[in-house]
Amino acid sequence: MKCQMYSALFLAVVGFALPAQSQPSPIDWTLEEFQPNLPYGGRADTIAVNPSDNRTMFVASESGGLFKTTDGGTHWSHVDTLGAYYTSAVAYVTSDILLATATDRFSVRNEGGGIWRSSDGGVTWSHIPSPSLGGPRDLRFDAREISIAPDTGDIFVATSYGVAKSSDQGASWIVRGPINFAAISVSAQSGNLVIAGSNDSRFSTKVIRSDDGGATWAATNFPVPVSFPVPVFDLHALAASPLDANTFYAYGDPDFFVSEDGGVSWSKIVPTFSRGPQDFCGGIGFVKPLATPTGLTLWLGNRCTVAKLVAPQIPGTSRFDYSGPVIQSTADHWDTRDISFRTQGPDTGAPLLLATDGGLHRTLDGGVNWTLTGSGPNGYNALQITEVKGQWIDNLAKYDLYITVQDNGIWASGDGGMTWPPPNAGPEGLNIEMQKHFPSPADSVVTVTACGPCTNKVGGRVFSQTYGAAFSGLHQWPDPPGPVVGHPTSIFKSFHDQGVDDTPGKFLKGFAATHDLGSSWTQYAVVPAERRDIPKLSAIRVAHRQLPVQYQAIRTGFDATRNFEIVHLVRLTMSPPSTMASVYFPAMNGFGGIGISPPDWDWHHVFGVDPKDSQHLIAPDVINGKIMESHDGGDNWSEIPGLTSLVTDAGRFQSGAGASPFNIGIFPAFPFDLGHFPFASHVSFSGDDPNSVAIGTQQNGLFVSRDRGATWIKVPNSERATAITSIDWMSPTDAFVSTLGRGLWKLTGSQVVTSVRPLCVIQSCRIKYIFKGDPSPDRFKRGIVVFEGEIMGARVEAGALRELSVTPQTSLAFVGAPVKLAIRYTNQRIGIIGIETNKTFALPSGRLLTGLAMDERGGLFGALYTSGRIPLSDKSATRRDVRTADARFFLQQNRSPTLSKPYISLSATGKGMDNVEPEDPLTLTGERMPSGAVLEIVLDGSAIGKTEGDRSGFLKTIIKAPRELGPHTLIVRDANTKRTIDGASFVVRHRDAE
Repeated sequence: MKCQMYSALFLAVVGFALPAQSQPSPIDWTLEEFQPNLPYGGRADTIAVNPSDNRTMFVASESGGLFKTTDGGTHWSHVDTLGAYYTSAVAYVTSDILLATATDRFSVRNEGGGIWRSSDGGVTWSHIPSPSLGGPRDLRFDAREISIAPDTGDIFVATSYGVAKSSDQGASWIVRGPINFAAISVSAQSGNLVIAGSNDSRFSTKVIRSDDGGATWAATNFPVPVSFPVPVFDLHALAASPLDANTFYAYGDPDFFVSEDGGVSWSKIVPTFSRGPQDFCGGIGFVKPLATPTGLTLWLGNRCTVAKLVAPQIPGTSRFDYSGPVIQSTADHWDTRDISFRTQGPDTGAPLLLATDGGLHRTLDGGVNWTLTGSGPNGYNALQITEVKGQWIDNLAKYDLYITVQDNGIWASGDGGMTWPPPNAGPEGLNIEMQKHFPSPADSVVTVTACGPCTNKVGGRVFSQTYGAAFSGLHQWPDPPGPVVGHPTSIFKSFHDQGVDDTPGKFLKGFAATHDLGSSWTQYAVVPAERRDIPKLSAIRVAHRQLPVQYQAIRTGFDATRNFEIVHLVRLTMSPPSTMASVYFPAMNGFGGIGISPPDWDWHHVFGVDPKDSQHLIAPDVINGKIMESHDGGDNWSEIPGLTSLVTDAGRFQSGAGASPFNIGIFPAFPFDLGHFPFASHVSFSGDDPNSVAIGTQQNGLFVSRDRGATWIKVPNSERATAITSIDWMSPTDAFVSTLGRGLWKLTGSQVVTSVRPLCVIQSCRIKYIFKGDPSPDRFKRGIVVFEGEIMGARVEAGALRELSVTPQTSLAFVGAPVKLAIRYTNQRIGIIGIETNKTFALPSGRLLTGLAMDERGGLFGALYTSGRIPLSDKSATRRDVRTADARFFLQQNRSPTLSKPYISLSATGKGMDNVEPEDPLTLTGERMPSGAVLEIVLDGSAIGKTEGDRSGFLKTIIKAPRELGPHTLIVRDANTKRTIDGASFVVRHRDAE
């Protein structure tokens, strides 16, 4: 059959003409939820129960927005009409009127932060304009806890500018101050009594009170431990007694308190109760007092577990007896965050739903036991997935998928994400590393950092299969000798490198390498600067040999004006026959600084490296506010034309943001800038075809290029996937996308072809009809063409095509309207099944089946055969590929820019700085400090001590990590002039209770 027949056969209804071979076919991109069927749903901060219907509830997730149920928590749906996703609290004012609060770090006009209101039961939501603020502070208006006075119905909301008040069911608001008090929690009592709490470490007073409805405020004597000056961490830390107008309750980590004089004075409630296997947990503390016929029942959450305390009223008084036993509940996930109760019916006040880091839990026995509900296919999908990565097992045509989930495990799927069999590989983790392709299951090697506490692990395929004779399941990775301060990076199968610090007799600071999966280690590179994240891999060809090239983020300085660290790059190139890599520090001309994608505790530095052109880099610049590109290995950078405007929606969103949005719950409201969080949160090249590049954002969706970054388009409706953390390319037109709060998504690209004549020029083609008696070509109105692969089989049901079997990494193009199909990957020829009963049409040998023709109903009529695979794009039109390189360029070396100026380093005893837990001892060292100067150490804006360097400018001292979880900044400055000398950022994480 001639190409003319093919062209007529595949006459398209809609699409883009392909006039020339050198022009790639256009691709229509879609992004859809691809949620893993896990028992966990992700962090839930607040539960609101409809006052007239126990079955209708809203949940504010930490970073995934609002979710709603109408069947008591079995099934949930995401509330897409709310424009915020870093939500804090949600509350019913009436059965129809709801309020929600949120934090927004990126929209220029704070479109998501503050207060939201619905007057139709949560169907639609309106953003309340931020009240007139004034005052000396320059923070964004964030809103957190909501409390409604039981007598007047006045509503009080804790905000970054104090306490806001509404007297008209939330329609209008006024900030009643104090304007310099960043409130996180608030509780309103009868008689105009209001108390508010702050987690801002600058304030000596942590709880304030008002007895005139917020018009004036006074300090209280709420206890503030000297060793821990921020006791009021939590969104739900404050509560009012339903039986006595002068009684308030508070949670001040780790204790519970009561005030019986309207919040003036406070005393501890004893006894306290167990926090589980360790002292620090990641939940939200709460106190929930409920009236009973004989007194009160207090439901207590200590950020780890939940318990009940029955407090009978003391006869003849308005006081209660708190000396009774504390009865702890059991749950299938701890780190508790909120609890809700039935609002009507004979069992009013009975426990209904529990919120934890794991998700949502129901109880069938009055709160004694709690079990997870609502996750996966049931709709509550607020998983904070910090990373997704996959690998092809080539001889099986299987794509294995791996995810690390904040609080909720490390999971592996051997069928491309369709199932995720237990057990998972740990409470949480980071840095999944493996090669993209392995010939067989026995070749697969996967490393990951599993936390609780964090250790490096290694295993075979999906963690459970054997690698050779060495690994069966997941085992301890053989780290280099000395302190474990880095994570393994996969270079090739058994070849890995890993960051090391100075280790006498073993290593200088930089990288060690192993070619035998950790059995032996040698120095690979000397890098005196502080490493950030793990390296990103590319390759070059030198003398017919492919050599690995890695780019590592390093801290090169500190921006005292913006108060965050400056991060640049270093390039490592393997340079045989030497066992040491060449180390080169790019000039970074025109580039300010690499930014951080800010998951709670797993910080990824945002830049992309072309896997087949090691000189090509893409990164958002957090100092200059632009998305930049380098074509000479990082020496010189320029802005990608039009991309910054496209990604930020013409300036609607900031290119970088300040303090981490995670201070909405348990993290401190920082008084300084942490602006190294770029709006573009991830950059990813396809490893097999780097023409496909994607950039994920915080709240404007996903952007894709099919010409190696020269031109870009936004994926329609992709803004539903907020806080994108990683992108894993399964093929040049298929990728998995992880988010911090909206779970897992699938990116799919399909082409629309109107003319296949250019394809027939690339690969000679012919048509063979499936049935005898060839029908007229004009009966063929629809079809499918595959690129970069071949069709191995098809299944027809009820006369229509339902399933297509293709080789791995195949991309689809549709002729006419797209068809919904199940796609299977295989290397085996299956044939076409189902056209005739009990008959399979075998595929002929010698040519490749690369297309199918269908009628209007989807029935198959014809097959397209070509002499070879059809390329997705014309290779001659692409940029540089892996090529024979100028070895002198990649093997050049130079001196670290940190060696010519004062420079500090932080280290945690026996472990890396990415594994710091509360109150860990940290070693601060400094080199080239001003001789004889008195130096002041400042943590999060507060001076914590003084020191000085020796005659050579060296200093060494021990400090204690803050108790507050989340990001922190430490600077060293001149004690007299207050001039900043150097600084660094780090994260404090909790050790998971699971």
